[in-house]
Amino acid sequence: MRKKKPPEHVNHERWLVSYADFITLLFAFFVVMFAVSQVDSKRMGRFTEAFSKAVGADIFPDKGDTILPMTGENQKPDVEEKVTELPAELKKLKAALSELSRKSSALQGLDLLQRRNELVLRLSENVFFDTGDDSLKEPALVMIHALAPELLKRNVDVRVEGHTDNRPISTLRFRSNWDLSTGRATAVILKLAAEGIEARRLAAAGYGEFRPVADNSTEEGRKLNRRVDLVVSVDVGIDQEEPAKP
Repeated sequence: MRKKKPPEHVNHERWLVSYADFITLLFAFFVVMFAVSQVDSKRMGRFTEAFSKAVGADIFPDKGDTILPMTGENQKPDVEEKVTELPAELKKLKAALSELSRKSSALQGLDLLQRRNELVLRLSENVFFDTGDDSLKEPALVMIHALAPELLKRNVDVRVEGHTDNRPISTLRFRSNWDLSTGRATAVILKLAAEGIEARRLAAAGYGEFRPVADNSTEEGRKLNRRVDLVVSVDVGIDQEEPAKP
């Protein structure tokens, strides 16, 4: 006689499996939505353009800048990127130096540039230094002497940045381009201080060949990379450390 199977126990908790799957999918959905909302529209645009050229087809025929509706916070602005405005003090300095450079031959070769909220006075290496040297040439002394009065009359800080091209240097005086660029920045600092600018407003930095502005594979590019930048910023005050109490 065949033995009768006992009745199977009904699992009343099967719904938990489906519920757990549903919660997991819901969580994944919100993660994807959040990630999509953080897409950099400019990078997405560059990617779609490159991809379209590669496959020979337009994957977004409507040429949209974003995959989300243009509403609210992701609405396209009137300009591509807001340019930081120079502080009023630096605007005055820029205008004064521009006027001075038109009247005085001492400032020939000076370029005025804006870097975020800073004013950059860019000076070519061939005006300031001989190749492989950090001694200021006579035209450099004249130029700094002409710049100093305008810097003196304003509450600004000056950071002198030295730059080189990528050709290596190794001498008894300069072990590397780090040494050369720092030595040149320091030479300019010393001259500015001698012109009466407070030492606490001055700083020197040497970047070697690691912040080029042009292609080092050409002589013209290397010439542009060999430069000294006077980065002028508005004085925000310097916190003085109090002496430690005994």
